[in-house]
Amino acid sequence: MSIQTDNTSPSADNIKLGKFVAGALGFEPHVYSYSDETEEHKLRVLSLIDPIDQNIKIYCTIGVSDYPNIINTTNIPIKLLLATYKEYDKATNILSTCGFYISKDGFECRPGTVFMRMVELYYKDTEMKHIYFTEPFLWQDKLEQLALENKKVAFLFCIPISDKELQYKQENGDDALESLLQEHEIDFYDINRKSVL
Repeated sequence: MSIQTDNTSPSADNIKLGKFVAGALGFEPHVYSYSDETEEHKLRVLSLIDPIDQNIKIYCTIGVSDYPNIINTTNIPIKLLLATYKEYDKATNILSTCGFYISKDGFECRPGTVFMRMVELYYKDTEMKHIYFTEPFLWQDKLEQLALENKKVAFLFCIPISDKELQYKQENGDDALESLLQEHEIDFYDINRKSVL
């Protein structure tokens, strides 16, 4: 993925979403435009500084919610959130790649979904390999579903997980994995953290 300058303007809904997220979660907003390899598909990523810890950046997709995300025959538009330490300068690439799997390839995404090898694409030497999607519990009080004129958008939080953590989820379920990660008090912002298993 590459950062692009994009002459097209975001929709009114996407402007409203971007302003809502920026106002709720952070400051110093910047928007980056990404395209796929063919440059036929584009999406934007909003970058914010965490107001509590300025070494943390929060990222949010803009535009993914324009595409279908069919869950049990119902379309649930989503926005993806990722938070990392500033040093991880490819975090926006990870998030935009996840976004393209939904907007371009039609992947279903909901709590408990895993997109394989998303982290490994950009960070080869870390134990974290995949992206696990869950409720945005870090900001639960700030990110109630935002009602727009034409849709309701749900937010999903992206957590990097290891091969062994993925295997544990597959064998024991989503709740068990989340309990395990909470029990070990993992650092959600550290892409280079050690696997808990």
